[in-house]
Amino acid sequence: MTAGPRELDAHAGIHRGVHYSLKRNAAPGYWRYAYAIGDRVRSGRVQGKLPLLAIRRVQMRIDRDLRPGLANAR
Repeated sequence: MTAGPRELDAHAGIHRGVHYSLKRNAAPGYWRYAYAIGDRVRSGRVQGKLPLLAIRRVQMRIDRDLRPGLANAR
């Protein structure tokens, strides 16, 4: 019997022209992320047991930071 697909330990991608990276954290179920919009670098952690869920949550943060208005004033 063959082994199932191995879960990702790290991922890098582009969402709406923004390069981001995502790496499994030491704590189970948490991921570290980093991306830059202009000269501002954002980093932090997101929770997600599945890698695709963590990727989607980072993409949602990028979407929020790209929206005009109060989100960019932080």
